[in-house]
Amino acid sequence: MTARPVPLDLEPSVMYAVMTAVPLESEDLIPPPSPELLRHYGSSEVAMRRLRSRPHQRLILRQTTLEDAAFAIRDARIDALLLAEEHDGVVIDLSIPRVLEWRSDEVSLAHATQWYTVDYQELHAGHFRTVGLRSFGLPEIVVEGVDESAHAMYSAVLAGLVHRLLAEWPANDPVGRATVTLRDIAYGLGDSEAASTPKGRSIDVEIAYDADDRLLIVTLDGDPAELLFAP
Repeated sequence: MTARPVPLDLEPSVMYAVMTAVPLESEDLIPPPSPELLRHYGSSEVAMRRLRSRPHQRLILRQTTLEDAAFAIRDARIDALLLAEEHDGVVIDLSIPRVLEWRSDEVSLAHATQWYTVDYQELHAGHFRTVGLRSFGLPEIVVEGVDESAHAMYSAVLAGLVHRLLAEWPANDPVGRATVTLRDIAYGLGDSEAASTPKGRSIDVEIAYDADDRLLIVTLDGDPAELLFAP
C-alpha cells in the first residue's frame, strides 16, 4: 500500500468578522485586516466604503472535522451573512482576507470562486496561487506554466478544478491526473446555466504535491484557449 500523497492533518477552520455601525450584544476587538490587504485580495471599493462606516465587530469562528468541513464552513458563512443582513453590516472573511459581497441565499459550495481568491503577484513568472483553500483542510494550489496574456483562461480552469476538489475532498486524494470540463468551469464560476453547459469540451491537468511547502502544483496539459474556448 502506498502512502496517501496529501496528508489529512490540516485542521479546517474559518473566522468571519461581522462589522456593524452600532455594537451588537457583545463586541470582539481583534484588529481588522488593513484596507490595502483587503483590496489586494479582491474587495471592491463599494465594499470598502461600507466597511469604513461600520467599526464594531462580532466574530464567528468555526473549527470542524475534515469530513464535515465543507458544510460547516458553508453554514458559518450563511450565519455571518444573515447577521450582517439583519444589522446592515459587512462581513470580512478573515481566512483570506476579503469582504464578502454575496447574500446569504447565494452561498453555494458549487460556486468555487466564493471560497478562494487568486494571488497574481507572481504572474510575471508564469504562475499564480490560491488563497483560501486551507480553510477546508486542502493545500493551496499553484498553477504553473501560465501564459500571462491569457491568464483569465487558466483562472477559469482553476475554478473548475476547485469545484471538483470541494466536492470530492477528502474522500479522493487530488494528486495525479484530472479532467476539467467546461461544465465544471461553469459551476466553479457560478454560472446560473451551469447544469445545461455541455461536458464535451475538457482539458487534462496534472496535480503534484509539494510536501515541503504544502502546496498542490497544477499544470495544464494543453492550451485552454484551443481545448475549451475556441469557437
